[in-house]
Amino acid sequence: MFANIKVFYLLIAVPLIVLIFIADILQQRKRAKMLAGSNASEILPFYSESQKWIRIIFYTLGLVLSIIALARPRWGFETIESNVKGRDVMIVLDTSYSMATGDVAPTRLDSAKRSIVEMLRMNTGDRVGLMVFSGSCELLAPVTHDYAAVEFFLESVYPGMLAKSGTNIGDAVMTAIDAFDDNEPRNKMILLMTDGEDLDGPYYRMLKKAKESGIKIFTVGIGSGNGEPIPLRNSKGEIESYVKDENGKHVISRLNEHRLIEIAETSGGSYMKSTNSKGELRRFIESINSIESKEQSDLKYEQMKEHYDLFLIPALLCFAIGFILDQGRLIRKNDNRFGWMGNAKRLWFFVALLLSFGMFVPVSAFSQEADQSSDVPVKKLAGNMNGGFWGNKAFNKGNYDKALEDYSRAVNKLKGNELAKLYYNMANTYFMKEDYAKAAEYYENASWFAKDSALRAKIAYNNGLNAFKQKKFDEAMVDFKQSLAEDDSNDDARYNYQICRKLLEMAQQQQQNQQNQQNQEQQQQSEEQQAQQAEQNEDEDKQDEQNEQQAQQRKPTREEMQQMLDALDNKERDEQKNKAKANQRNQKGKYW
Repeated sequence: MFANIKVFYLLIAVPLIVLIFIADILQQRKRAKMLAGSNASEILPFYSESQKWIRIIFYTLGLVLSIIALARPRWGFETIESNVKGRDVMIVLDTSYSMATGDVAPTRLDSAKRSIVEMLRMNTGDRVGLMVFSGSCELLAPVTHDYAAVEFFLESVYPGMLAKSGTNIGDAVMTAIDAFDDNEPRNKMILLMTDGEDLDGPYYRMLKKAKESGIKIFTVGIGSGNGEPIPLRNSKGEIESYVKDENGKHVISRLNEHRLIEIAETSGGSYMKSTNSKGELRRFIESINSIESKEQSDLKYEQMKEHYDLFLIPALLCFAIGFILDQGRLIRKNDNRFGWMGNAKRLWFFVALLLSFGMFVPVSAFSQEADQSSDVPVKKLAGNMNGGFWGNKAFNKGNYDKALEDYSRAVNKLKGNELAKLYYNMANTYFMKEDYAKAAEYYENASWFAKDSALRAKIAYNNGLNAFKQKKFDEAMVDFKQSLAEDDSNDDARYNYQICRKLLEMAQQQQQNQQNQQNQEQQQQSEEQQAQQAEQNEDEDKQDEQNEQQAQQRKPTREEMQQMLDALDNKERDEQKNKAKANQRNQKGKYW
């Protein structure tokens, strides 16, 4: 019954507003009693407490009716008929994991969905269908004039929604060709929206069939040549990590325009690179003059009828009556009861109030035309959109674990530069927890998504401090230099760069001194060993000399030499005699 249910949350403020009015009445009663006592009606002829109480009733009723009108009450149906001309357009949308990349804000897929909604709201009378594909394909909506149904199915599209991964563009395009309900190709076209990366499937068979069918394919490339890492999300929509290759490095997804241009040229269509500007797809469709439009059958559809005016008009009347009652006592003796209208400022204020409600509300909040032309809202994901705020509160209180918990709940709610800020805050939290490895990881993630040069400068600067804490002075110098490249006015980064350079030189010099000292110690030790060996050799030489001297000092005389020779001769003769006696005894024994 109501189009905007969430507007009813404003009713929570109604009791607070009533209390403010009551407090104002009590304050004015106190002042009137101090000034006039019990004769307030005579001394203060314009004061009327009863009118102020009645004023509260009208203001409260007007506020409640306005909130109901803002909720856009609808009941009953009205039939709309129109005679339309148009084409049959089959939108073939890539939903592979690479479409979650954020090089086109907020993501490639979200950008494509926003462009499709803008095209649907052109209301050109074209029949539009929707098909999604990755490793397989699925027809969500056949060609139809019911744009609301197409937009409804489009809202449910997300990266990796199909079970089979990959980018099988061949089967998707051939299925789209078969999905048209007749064989006349002159008013039919396929709008292919993809990043063109890692195409597989029967690609050349698809080109042949598209050329034979005569249906032109217009391709829209979504992404950038530089690319970004592909995020991986959990069941809550929160980013857990990024796709990495077998070497542990982040996989960078980039736009591949070559295949998309080839598909468009082969089928007779054209190619457009998406720049994420508003209305670019609409202008692209309008510029396609080669596809003829033919008369379609009369379009009839039903929609719920808006009845906001039944609540808005009474609300304006209640506000007007409350405004009149707020001007003072209306019935007074010997006075013009409408004298307040003589005040030009009050009169113009009253007129402006009526005009503001009469012009602003129907156009901006309630009219069907405004609702159809408004920008499509970004699809909300699971998570706490206030997680960043509460995370900052916890961080400022020093509760870093609570801050990380709140930050993690807000990851899936932010895109692009805002996501980079969140990663930056998470990295700072890990830095305060002295978990420098984790801090470096989140600084790296923040640098991938940061678009603003000032933010990139801060990320690089803090990453330099993180490396400095780990005594990685060379890495810190690289980060501080990058920070200066983004913001050359950052004197702190320049100072820290010089400090790191000095510390790195000192560390290198200290290492060189230690090496030199070690070499000197080894050389000194070698010299000492050589000196000890030389002393040992010298001692041995001295010993030999002493022995030689002693031997020379003990040289016998001739008489001593003769005595020694005689003694040796005697000894030799004794030995011979003993030997002869032994032989004789042996011979005697043989005859026994």
